[in-house]
Amino acid sequence: MRRHPLDLFSLLAGLLIVGFAAAYFIGALAEYRLDARLAFPLLLVGLGTAGLAGALVAQRRSDRSLDAVELDVVDPE
Repeated sequence: MRRHPLDLFSLLAGLLIVGFAAAYFIGALAEYRLDARLAFPLLLVGLGTAGLAGALVAQRRSDRSLDAVELDVVDPE
């Protein structure tokens, strides 16, 4: 099986959603309740942060790959 590059956005979004699901599950078992008026905006902020982190990592990877490529320039003379 070939390895693929890490997709940071998908990883962080998955972890964030699993975290909120765990908080609701624990709240169902205990007296702690997660307020939905607070959870939804936090989820959106977390997804936005994950998207920004994923975009920055992708940009850095593309910059590194462009630096690694050596362009052959033909002298017109």
